[in-house]
Amino acid sequence: MVQKQTNKPIIIQAKAEMVSDIYKLVHKTIEEIYTKYYSDEAVRFFLKFHSEENILKDISAGKVYAVTFEQDLIGTGTLDGDHIRRLFVLPQFQGQGIGTLIMESFENEIIKSHGAAWLDSSLPAGKFYSGRGYTVKEYKEHELENNKVLAYEIMCKNNFPIDPNEYNAPSQLVRREMEMQGIDFDEMRKAFPKRLYLLADSLYDAMLAKNIGTLAYNVGGGVYIMNHDNKTGFVKGEMCSPGIATQAEDLIAAGAEELIHVGFAGGRVGMHIGDVVITDGAFNDTAVAGLYGYNGEIVESSKELTDSVCREMESKGIAYHRGYHWTTDAGYVEPSWRIKYFEDKGALCVEMEGAGLFSAAWFRSCRAAGIYVISDSGAGDDWNLGWGEKALETSVGKVIDAIGNNG
Repeated sequence: MVQKQTNKPIIIQAKAEMVSDIYKLVHKTIEEIYTKYYSDEAVRFFLKFHSEENILKDISAGKVYAVTFEQDLIGTGTLDGDHIRRLFVLPQFQGQGIGTLIMESFENEIIKSHGAAWLDSSLPAGKFYSGRGYTVKEYKEHELENNKVLAYEIMCKNNFPIDPNEYNAPSQLVRREMEMQGIDFDEMRKAFPKRLYLLADSLYDAMLAKNIGTLAYNVGGGVYIMNHDNKTGFVKGEMCSPGIATQAEDLIAAGAEELIHVGFAGGRVGMHIGDVVITDGAFNDTAVAGLYGYNGEIVESSKELTDSVCREMESKGIAYHRGYHWTTDAGYVEPSWRIKYFEDKGALCVEMEGAGLFSAAWFRSCRAAGIYVISDSGAGDDWNLGWGEKALETSVGKVIDAIGNNG
């Protein structure tokens, strides 16, 4: 973690002769910043807790690090196993990435030996830690003088950046599957269709009924190649985010570069049975995205591919709605307050696969998009099932024809 001095801030391991400067930095920061948030009793507690004696003890144990810039001390942090402690940056250097520099260095060390990073959060730092993916695990209180109480949060982070190159199990498994089928993996990747449509059950059956594809590979399901375009194919899509994410991994390992999910969705406010939605991404209400290291609220589809899908639908005269939708892991448990939350966010519909597909595709640098036909609606007082309605059958037919003819 120790670095050579440059014209940028660097982290070095603190030495005993630095204890006085670190002590002054910590106390200066507490006196200027903490007084805005805490009672006098709490400020005195912090000043006493971060005594020169305690700092020297941690320095002697090799736990304290200092951030220097042009030989001046501007920040400090203490790394104690899987706990991050005593993180302070001089007030005039706050907001310049110094805290981030310390946190990234500490987290990189922690994940070598531990499964999570822990810290006790002060009020001034809570927003900063939350922005780095830390969540509150416990609330604590400490009694102070004059019957005052210091409340603080114990926070934890157990999601860290993931390097896709370290996780090559899909390629290994698909290679072995192909070997067992007597197929050369490397040659298959060259010939494998670059675009694949992942079709929901009845959509898949409808495509088979058109007899426009030939079964070519058994990987990630039965992969059919379009008779008129060997760069395009289709497969029966797996259900739910974990299933379709795993399927996407296999298909990408086999050589697919574009994955388009075509399925059914429940319409929200303004949507009607048979409406077609082309999604810009999914509001994530699943576990899969986080496991792939994607921690945002929306998992985006590929804009380039989504734009292309929109043009193709327009060329076939298919009207559609474009916007974001909601992916949930619990299709039958959608509380009214949760529905309202995503409706307020602008979700056009809800389904169970999009976020899983987009997460796996994002992780593997593959393009992914989604087309959804509204098959039911909970936007009104009653659940309106569209199965058997003419509007739904017509839309399904149009979408299948468009896919079958586009290639």
